[in-house]
Amino acid sequence: MRILIADDEKRMVESLKGFLALDEIEVRGVGDGKEAIEALGQETFDALVTDLRMPIVDGLGLLRWIHDEGPSLPVIVISAHGEVREAVEAMKLGAWDYLVKPFDPEELVLRLRKAVAERRAMSRLEAGSRHLKGGTRMIGESPSIKEVARLIQKAGPSQATILITGESGTGKEVAARLIHEVSGREGAFVPINIGAVPETLLESELFGHEKGAYTGADTRTQGLFEAAQGGSLFLDEIGDLPSHLQVKLVRAIQERKIQRLGATKDIPVDVRLIAATNRDLEAMVAAGSFREDLYYRLNVIRIHLPPLRERKGDVALLAGFFLERLTRELGRKGLGISPEALALLEAYPYPGNIRELENALERAVILAEGSQIEARDFSLSGDLGRRRTGEGQGPGNTPADPPSRPRSLAEIEEEAILLSLKRNAWHREKTAQELGITRRTLLNKVKDYGIQIPGRDDPA
Repeated sequence: MRILIADDEKRMVESLKGFLALDEIEVRGVGDGKEAIEALGQETFDALVTDLRMPIVDGLGLLRWIHDEGPSLPVIVISAHGEVREAVEAMKLGAWDYLVKPFDPEELVLRLRKAVAERRAMSRLEAGSRHLKGGTRMIGESPSIKEVARLIQKAGPSQATILITGESGTGKEVAARLIHEVSGREGAFVPINIGAVPETLLESELFGHEKGAYTGADTRTQGLFEAAQGGSLFLDEIGDLPSHLQVKLVRAIQERKIQRLGATKDIPVDVRLIAATNRDLEAMVAAGSFREDLYYRLNVIRIHLPPLRERKGDVALLAGFFLERLTRELGRKGLGISPEALALLEAYPYPGNIRELENALERAVILAEGSQIEARDFSLSGDLGRRRTGEGQGPGNTPADPPSRPRSLAEIEEEAILLSLKRNAWHREKTAQELGITRRTLLNKVKDYGIQIPGRDDPA
């Protein structure tokens, strides 16, 4: 963490420099607001600590400059007892917090860490909300999701059949819709979840039927192939397609013709097929439960969506995206999320992937009582606290059975600290910064919980 301190009392600046250095916080000190403006224009800082009474440009003038044209960073104001009115004015100008002299330097450390953590969390969430405002729906900055976006842009305008693979909840339908959007096709995007339609109705749903084709078929009905004429037909859960319909689908792809149930005439179709599955089609082909010729016709271009646990850096972006939409839809505009709650979201393994994150945020938006979502709003004895990260999960990342009792807050805190330490390669300063606590507090908690940190002599 790198802090700028603006104060005309040199002894105060040097004293704070020495204390903050104990927590491995880098400090640059300046003597007035004019020097602070110059420093902020030339260098990058995580936060600013400023006195109110300074020569040339005072604290309020510095805050006005930051508000109008300066960088976005948290500002903590230091005021004397007789400057409370000016401190209130500083808060109106955007100051994050203020301390009255004399103050405990440890309190300044805590407030700095909290301010910087909240600013960083807000920045990540804002990045996600910008995706929503820009109309983008394939959200993420991880290399794997960028590769997905590249393949969509590359393959979308072609007419090739595309197979999308990935675990449940990874956003396969979102990817399919984006493929359709960049395809240039003027027809509709028509989705169907094959696993959700009874087998007895599936053929009619896909290919349509003639009047009298079966009992209750009182009129001729078009199927989804005809509804998607000139557009895209998305066959979700293609691995659930019954064998007899696999044969009919092969013919539709090969000849670009379909036949309604009970009909004798072929109907030409101009449909771009996009299929998706969370099953291992290669294994199904080997077992004889999925036709090999259909597999190769579907698998012209494959796009694999990674599970959310493999793209943890995208969790905050996705959370910001969903929070922007959910707060608007549920009438909770202005609702934020605390750094502790965001850290909890980023530490969780998400067996249900993006869908689970969205559902967890929707409940939290509804349950949150204050101006921001806290960790307690995520039903910690339920979905987000039901499983220890990586523990008790079987093949295919199936969630383990829930424990016999809800987990205590101490257990949750211990796990959050351990996960953050591992994520930061056991670097104690970075871990404390991520958790929004001081390095000293982190070391005390590590000792209390008996957490063993490898390489204790390493710099951290």
